[in-house]
Amino acid sequence: MRDPHPGYCARLRSVTRSSRLHFLHFPQLACLLALLAGCSSISSPYSPRETLGWIANNLFGPSERYAELSELIPHAVVLNEIEPALSLGFFGDVMQMKGKRLEFGQDLVGFFADADYLVGNFEGVVTTIPGGPMASVQTGAVLEALGRLFPPERTVLTNANNHTCDFGGTELAESLRIQKQHGFITIGAREEPSVLLDGRINVVSVTEWSNRPCEHLARLEDASAARDPDAALNVLAPHWGYEMQLYPTPEQIERGKSLLGEWDLIVGHHTHYPQVITAYDIGPVRKLLAYSLGDFCTYLPIENYLQGIVLRVEVGPAEDGVWRVGRVDWRCSAIDQGDDEVTRVDLADRCRYFEAPEEAPEKG
Repeated sequence: MRDPHPGYCARLRSVTRSSRLHFLHFPQLACLLALLAGCSSISSPYSPRETLGWIANNLFGPSERYAELSELIPHAVVLNEIEPALSLGFFGDVMQMKGKRLEFGQDLVGFFADADYLVGNFEGVVTTIPGGPMASVQTGAVLEALGRLFPPERTVLTNANNHTCDFGGTELAESLRIQKQHGFITIGAREEPSVLLDGRINVVSVTEWSNRPCEHLARLEDASAARDPDAALNVLAPHWGYEMQLYPTPEQIERGKSLLGEWDLIVGHHTHYPQVITAYDIGPVRKLLAYSLGDFCTYLPIENYLQGIVLRVEVGPAEDGVWRVGRVDWRCSAIDQGDDEVTRVDLADRCRYFEAPEEAPEKG
């Protein structure tokens, strides 16, 4: 088979001879070796060219390309003047833990303590079936740990992501049943893409990607069908974009702005390292768009996978009675892999790549 990207593959071959390979874990190495054997497609949601970008971002990244196109908002900012009614907390990807015990620091617990609801991405399937190198196996122990972070009955787990169909529809249904058995609110299946919180806030989980062909998940292109015109606020949680990129592409920025025309708040995931969190003026309203919150927890002792963003927003009616996002608070979180048996997640003293401005950027 002819090498479709000879320059790119040669660059990757050079990297395999360098010491940088110690940053790779087995799934990445397996993917890389498959590419080096012929740069052919693998079990991936990406095209061959996009897969090559994924490999490069993991080897040399995260990528800082397109940094000039997005403005980071301060750690604490008021987007719109409102009467606060509810507080929503958000966290990123809950990755598989491979038997490691998951614990949370008090600063992180305190950050979410006053939230009315918590929303996070549950990446994988609760199953006893052994997973292959690219599959994500979750366990009841991870669910129990999340239940110690925040009350499960007020925690929404989004399940529309690229790993949810790793074991097919039957195991997906069983995984959702187990999550609910632990008390969590689950969304993202095609038949159950959303939930109405407090009778007022509609949260929708959709995905752009799936590692395997899958008809069981709510898809990003069908998100509008899950929007509730009677809800006070519509929140979209998309699984989208590209892994190990700090900033969205021009195409994703335009797509995000377009989606904000019908959604009041967008909080995404998928990139594993957090992406920029920003805001746009959509008509008279300042709307929040967190492109991706990165990893919330993982067993992997790989530096670029060990930081995320946690987010808290106040929502409520403005002077005209229309609900909007008011105060926004966000912090970087850190995943501590210093113990062979325990993974600990807490707020980080600083963000590795992002330095938040002290003042809000000008509207535009």
